[in-house]
Amino acid sequence: MTQDFLDTLKLHNNATLLGTVTAIYDIGCLLGAITAMIWAEKWGRKASLIYGTTIMAIGALLQITAYGVPQMIVGRVISGIGNGINTSIAPIWQGETSQMRWRGKLVVIETIVNIAGFSLSNWITFAFSFISGPVAWRFPLAFQFFFIFILFATVPWLPESPRWLVSHGCPDEAVRIIADLEDKGIDEPYVVTQYTEIAAAVAYEHQNSVSWGDLLRGNVGENQGTCAIRRMALSAGAQFMQQAAGINVTR
Repeated sequence: MTQDFLDTLKLHNNATLLGTVTAIYDIGCLLGAITAMIWAEKWGRKASLIYGTTIMAIGALLQITAYGVPQMIVGRVISGIGNGINTSIAPIWQGETSQMRWRGKLVVIETIVNIAGFSLSNWITFAFSFISGPVAWRFPLAFQFFFIFILFATVPWLPESPRWLVSHGCPDEAVRIIADLEDKGIDEPYVVTQYTEIAAAVAYEHQNSVSWGDLLRGNVGENQGTCAIRRMALSAGAQFMQQAAGINVTR
């Protein structure tokens, strides 16, 4: 933390509040992930990403212009909500709109870009730590608008998920997008097969949907006792231990 940051927000000799301001961002991410779980299927992949980016922009603006702890905390929570929505939806959208032969590669590329972005943010923060005054911490916060503007400029032009379109009664548009993604005609066998598989999977999910309670308890059809809670606890526990180590809250 720079001296001007501590002076402006009056955070000298208050390690607990300083830690809260830093770590509260993850609470926003959790709320964003829950928001995506509840509303994203209704909004659609593109709209969800645009909403998430807009929320991030509002949170970033509040942080950049903060002159007190309350505004900074609100800004970090709001920004976290936007990030939680985006990080929940972007991988799904990517998987549903990429060619089969590219999906594995794109997962790797996404991880590389994520790590590169985290590294870039650290280097920018380090570079500006040698500068005095408000710019030392306000510019690193403002730099995220560079990527926000890229998202605003590109997301509206990208295709919606064919799977989402099928599940929401837009089969013609889904077929057209599949054909465009594969660079084939809408009547070609490969496109028809892809659409048929998606439509069959969506129909099966609708006909065999189960409640969240049954899903977590593993009470699904004849396959009782799938230990879903244990599996979820193992996955969430690994992520919790990563977060508890402090790697994210130090950003």
